[in-house]
Amino acid sequence: MPIIEYENSCTLCGQKAVLKSFTLNTTDGLLKFCCAGCLSIYQLLNEYQEIPLSEQPSKNK
Repeated sequence: MPIIEYENSCTLCGQKAVLKSFTLNTTDGLLKFCCAGCLSIYQLLNEYQEIPLSEQPSKNK
């Protein structure tokens, strides 16, 4: 069975992430998820908390 990679795949499970509402802004950048469950589990496992876009470090520096 071939592995299908999507341009916007879920950071946790790898499924296609089509909704923009399931994202997490971190110091590592914008992480995308396929559902609220994957987003919540990722936050619990990695102790990530969302940071506002205005506080996100600029990549131009």
